[in-house]
Amino acid sequence: MQALRTLIRSGVDPKIAQATARLFNSPPGMSAAQKAFTVGGIGAQPTLDDVVCVATARMPVALDPAGAERVKRASPPPKSFQLEDATALQAISEQQQAASSKDVPLMSPTHTRAVLVTKLLQLMNGRSGVRLQVAEFIAALLNADILPQFAWAETDGQQQEGSKNAGPLVQLGHACYGQPEQPLASSLAAAGIVPPNLSPSERLVLQGGAAASAGVACLLVQGGKKLLGMTQAGAALSMEAIGMQTKVLDADLMEAQGYKGAAAVADELRSLLEGSKRVGLMKAGESESLGDAFNAVAQRLGSVADALASAYALVRPEVQSEALPPKANRPGNVVAPSLAPALLELGRALVGLAARDALTRARRVLQSAPAAAEQMEAAFAQVESSLQSAQQELLSVGSLLLQDPSCSPSLTAARAADAALRATLAAIALESLAGVAVLRMLEGPPAPAAPAADPTPQEANAGKGADNKKGGDKKKDKKGAGGVVLGKGTALVRAFVEGAAAGGPGSVLPVTPAEPPAVASLAADCLGPQSLAAVTAALDPLHSAVLDQMMVELRSCVEANQARRKPKVAKGARDFMPDQMAIREAAFNIITSVFKRHGAVSIDTPVFELRETLMGKYGEDSKLIYDLADQGGELLSLRYDLTVPFARYVAVNSVGNIKRYHIGKVYRRDQPQMTRGRFREFFQCDFDVAGAYATMVADSEVVKVLVEILQDLQLGEFEIKLNHRKLLDSMMEIAGVPPQKFRAICSAIDKLDKEPWEAVRSEMIEEKGLPAAVADRIGDFVVLRGEPMALLDKLSSPEHPFTQHPASRDAMEELRLLFKYLTAMNALRPVVLDLSLARGLDYYTGVIYEATLKGGNVGSIAAGGRYDTLVGMFSSKDVPAVGVSIGIERVFAIMEAKVRERAAAQGQPVRATETEVLVASIGNDMQMKRMEVANMLWEAGVKAEFGFKPNPKMGDQLNYALEQAIPFIVLFGDEELSAGCVKVKDMGEKTEDKVPLQDLTSDLNRRLQIRRAHSGLLPPK
Repeated sequence: MQALRTLIRSGVDPKIAQATARLFNSPPGMSAAQKAFTVGGIGAQPTLDDVVCVATARMPVALDPAGAERVKRASPPPKSFQLEDATALQAISEQQQAASSKDVPLMSPTHTRAVLVTKLLQLMNGRSGVRLQVAEFIAALLNADILPQFAWAETDGQQQEGSKNAGPLVQLGHACYGQPEQPLASSLAAAGIVPPNLSPSERLVLQGGAAASAGVACLLVQGGKKLLGMTQAGAALSMEAIGMQTKVLDADLMEAQGYKGAAAVADELRSLLEGSKRVGLMKAGESESLGDAFNAVAQRLGSVADALASAYALVRPEVQSEALPPKANRPGNVVAPSLAPALLELGRALVGLAARDALTRARRVLQSAPAAAEQMEAAFAQVESSLQSAQQELLSVGSLLLQDPSCSPSLTAARAADAALRATLAAIALESLAGVAVLRMLEGPPAPAAPAADPTPQEANAGKGADNKKGGDKKKDKKGAGGVVLGKGTALVRAFVEGAAAGGPGSVLPVTPAEPPAVASLAADCLGPQSLAAVTAALDPLHSAVLDQMMVELRSCVEANQARRKPKVAKGARDFMPDQMAIREAAFNIITSVFKRHGAVSIDTPVFELRETLMGKYGEDSKLIYDLADQGGELLSLRYDLTVPFARYVAVNSVGNIKRYHIGKVYRRDQPQMTRGRFREFFQCDFDVAGAYATMVADSEVVKVLVEILQDLQLGEFEIKLNHRKLLDSMMEIAGVPPQKFRAICSAIDKLDKEPWEAVRSEMIEEKGLPAAVADRIGDFVVLRGEPMALLDKLSSPEHPFTQHPASRDAMEELRLLFKYLTAMNALRPVVLDLSLARGLDYYTGVIYEATLKGGNVGSIAAGGRYDTLVGMFSSKDVPAVGVSIGIERVFAIMEAKVRERAAAQGQPVRATETEVLVASIGNDMQMKRMEVANMLWEAGVKAEFGFKPNPKMGDQLNYALEQAIPFIVLFGDEELSAGCVKVKDMGEKTEDKVPLQDLTSDLNRRLQIRRAHSGLLPPK
């Protein structure tokens, strides 16, 4: 209570005061009496946090019974099990002792526990043949807190040439014997723990993998995440201490750079500083000269977040991996080669982008407080020494990786990154203490405390004592003596750090007040080593008893007071209004009716697929695939189109022949052009025929379906450009393009509908490495386009190069047959043979086509082709297929413009509903009767509304009918009901007729039938 009272009366926001007081009264970490962490559950996916909890909080472990039974079943039968030969064991022990170096430092208990629990997880997850007794032994070590003395080594397992020590996993194997000369033996005996001893195979399993590196890395990654949060908080305190401008954190600026990590850090900093009156006091020019430690803080700390994410992505699979049985007298598990570089990069980011910048900011903050800077000079030297030491360790690992790319010094890298984490912690503590000190000097001492007494109910009740004051007093209390108003998040951090430095919650750094404009001065030695050590201990991400609770309180405070940005739709996506949805549904109905008219069936596939399913199917466009974040399971991506998922569907379900349609959303990480109908999320409407049929029969029906759809949609005059993949390949070969560049050059040609030939030619020569003469020869081909039969005759002439090429001759024969079939189905007229059409997707093998509107500026509105080998990529059997995809977004844009133009010409709104009748009333207490009449209409199949207001005004009902373009109103009052009739108002004809109630449905159906025959705002369904 005394601490809370002191905080409140010192000018701290009462809510923040309460939160801070709770922090220092929080109990330390978990005890062994708490619920144990269960290891080896079937289907369980342990997290890095689980490892950290066991390693730091002394959380006990328990083996899952089902998992234990699984391990037991995988163990060798007792009759065939043999322990290591005693002579061999003695030799191994002597070799280990001879190789061990006394000057190699030992792992801390926390690191040792992390190694043990990570190896235990791997043993319990796998079927390695290791006996259950070994897993039980490791669990007993953890629960009894009897720890082997692991020495740091270069690698996890077997000693490498030139290294001083074998890895901790080798040392774990020795611990499983508990030999009398080992220090562990007496502790095991006192605890009643019997070492299991090992077989040669079990020793190899224990030595395999990267459990030691991964265990230490768990502490690094999870500790680094917490430390990053405090780094952001310390940077925010520094910004307030100097009054920095915060335009560099602007959300639009961050989003424009497209850097996700920087945007997240900037958002966090803005949230911490919300409500601050200290930021923005510095002149803009002075803020710009502060350097990257301030002005690029979001980008630099965003890079630290990226390094943490990269390390996390490599460490988590190791924690969740299974111990494998040995092969050829070697461990079955190997160390991931990329783990050491990732940990090295994490250490570099911590030292170079977090710690160094923190020191730079701290020195800049202390420029206004020379006395404080002098007090902290020894601390700066100490932290600088720690950073240099960590940098030397990182440099050694980097040199080792460069000198021998085949080595995997993952444990050495983990140790170096651990040193970087500890040095960064000291730097962050120093920056936080410097910021708190300067802010205390600016604010001055807290208001004089009243005689000791319990806080009033108003003080203790989350700030009501302050909130209930009049405006002047409240403002004074919030500012404190020096008029300092901090951000709601930084105020909590400041109270926490200052309390730690000054001795406890409610404590403040001692200052001597001064007359304005001078600032208060700090007492001598209040920023000495003892204060810095206390702040460092409070901010320790792995061992602080109060940091976790402070982070929870900080998150709660920030989220509760966070400035809400105006929401917006993600780039490349959009919302649809009700009237737009009505037009969209009409388009879908038209397209679906054509599909069904041709006997197609509907299927559906997941919106995401395995990444391997999609990759390598789209040529250069594969870079546009949206990859989902790795959640510890399968690697997934959002579907790029509906064709590849359909091919996978045919292969997985062993479909022979199918004519199918599919309407669904697809996703492309493209640069959106909203005005041209190019989005990142959009619908596709696909029609495909899979199966073996006579040549060009299925192809001709697919083109016919496309023609019918575009005619029924009434979008305007269109053309279907058509080509053949074999003609393209022949053209490449004739022109002299190397076979390995065929697809790349086709991708360039595919851009001719968007770019002039000069730009495409330049891309072929400069980017694709094609000789200029070859590019010019291609140019002679791609200019050819015209009426299908006429151009085909020209290409078939004896003097044309195509006639000399077998593949092109086959292609022309197929095209001639296709054009005959299209003529028979009256679908050839809009088709144009165009040799510049080169669909960029790798899976096309035959006819390709693309539909565009003449005179339009929206690009292609439909495209497709034959893909005979795509299904075979997913199975051992090729299934020929051909299809077309309608770009509904571009179709919708055209339809919407036409519908709105037509509606404007008729002086009516675009209807969002299909309501045909509004049931209205005059007078009170008519709602139930309106419901009855509406229900009678619904049962007769009439689309009707009755209004939710109990006693609506007649004018409101009429206005609603006009706004929604509802064609008829059924109106009644007491007089009409007494006569057993209603009035039917025709809003279009402006007439009104009395109709007997029993004849209402038949009368309305007659009127609606007449109206539907002459209707037309929307295309027919």
